[in-house]
Amino acid sequence: MPAVEHVPPQCCLKWVAMMFRSYDDMLEEFEREMRRVSDDMLLQMFRVSGGAGDVWAPRVDVYETVDSVVVKVCVAGLEAENIELTISSDNKTLILRGVRGDRDEDRDSRIRYHQLEVYYGPFERIVSLPPEISFDRDKLTAAYRDGFLKVVLPKSRQLGTKKIEIDE
Repeated sequence: MPAVEHVPPQCCLKWVAMMFRSYDDMLEEFEREMRRVSDDMLLQMFRVSGGAGDVWAPRVDVYETVDSVVVKVCVAGLEAENIELTISSDNKTLILRGVRGDRDEDRDSRIRYHQLEVYYGPFERIVSLPPEISFDRDKLTAAYRDGFLKVVLPKSRQLGTKKIEIDE
């Protein structure tokens, strides 16, 4: 019986091409995701103490449109005034810091956790922005709505190369 070759549908190939510009990008993303998963597992195992040094990292989506790069951060349960957002001087890193407090009045009466998935306390997330894109710092916007912080970084309108005619 001849072997059947599996050919992925074209839509999948386009999606993979859009997600990863190169094989190296794909490997970097895989490594980043594996690091995140292992960090999450370790944090889950050791965070029951709720010690002062615990810092968690919110989930982030970064995507590009024709005229901007968008960073969408899942930070439900926060007040906008408890979020600090900065961009590095070279426009290559977005830094998000803040605190999510546990406002439940019954916290002291809890005797056992059966599931513990919501992070409280200080958080920090450092997002590397695409290095090949320049941003217009004066036009950055951020909006917090329905538990998501959406940061829009407009691309700067840089002129491409131009051939200059030489008069004889």
